[in-house]
Amino acid sequence: MQDYYQSHQKLPFIGEGGQAMLQQQKVLVAGAGGLGCPCLTALAGAGIGSIGIADFDVVAISNLHRQPLYMYQDTGKPKALAAAAILAKYNPFIHIVPHVLMLDENNVLPLLKQYDIIVDCTDNFYTRYLLNDACVYLNKPLVYGAIHQGEGHVTVFNYQQGATLRCLFPKDEHESIPSCAQIGAYNIATCTIGSLMANEVIKIALQHPAVLAGKIQQLDMVNGTQLTIACPATPQGRQKSMQRFAGNLPAASTISPANVQLLISNGLPLTLLDVRETAEHHTGNIGGINIPLAQILQCDQLPFTPAGTLVVYCQKGQRSLQAVNWLRQKGYQQAVSLQGGIEHYLQITL
Repeated sequence: MQDYYQSHQKLPFIGEGGQAMLQQQKVLVAGAGGLGCPCLTALAGAGIGSIGIADFDVVAISNLHRQPLYMYQDTGKPKALAAAAILAKYNPFIHIVPHVLMLDENNVLPLLKQYDIIVDCTDNFYTRYLLNDACVYLNKPLVYGAIHQGEGHVTVFNYQQGATLRCLFPKDEHESIPSCAQIGAYNIATCTIGSLMANEVIKIALQHPAVLAGKIQQLDMVNGTQLTIACPATPQGRQKSMQRFAGNLPAASTISPANVQLLISNGLPLTLLDVRETAEHHTGNIGGINIPLAQILQCDQLPFTPAGTLVVYCQKGQRSLQAVNWLRQKGYQQAVSLQGGIEHYLQITL
């Protein structure tokens, strides 16, 4: 094992002592996509002792150009399992734990409690705020990165009581920002930002003084420019995160396809709401009313009265979770998100 890390151990800021510190760390990477793949590869190569991979999605052909952990033959496999299998071959001296699940308010705290450092490689703001709030509540550092086509940025939230995501964006007002799958992603951007996120994990583990906390590093891969801006902490941001988990957790915000079928077969009241775009709805749906997510997030009240359980669905279950979170804030406590979206529903029920 020592031969594997001999190059790192020659570095003055790591050495044998630092390598031992890396091996003691437990790091959870949420999202095994464009950012997660380079981040996971770098962490495994660096010798992080235990790495958790949380992702509910499966490998698609359109992922491969920016997610180099996967091969064409991995198409259709759960990303967490495929990534874990490849990383175990890359470095057999570390422990890798796949978590094939969609993060929500019911499972996020028990999962994060198992790890020392959390890395947000997701691509939607429902999960980003969820991870941020859980890390504040549990007092865990959160390494954060994001890209927009050819640009990207990276920072560390909640490090030594520092700034959090809600200090930067107090409200969940960016939930409707389109994902990489919708607007495209430059693979150089994902690889660069993902690697920089791993760099911050390593610095936190080594207790290095140059951790990127309280400031955001922004990079433009096409123009070759970068900028570092301050991100000061605010008591209001931390307070809102603490309040989310300080009381009793809400009732389950998701519903399985099997339970939806039970509702239908037993003739129980049920309302279906598709929050995908209109064009997506017309290409195939499981019924119900179609109101795109962006419209949902702009209204205080639905233009119809739901009967019984309000089952919200989208393609894979992320947009519907965002919608349910918003609807419950507006008083629609009967709203639940269809786990895995219409894709998972059709796989289970057909």
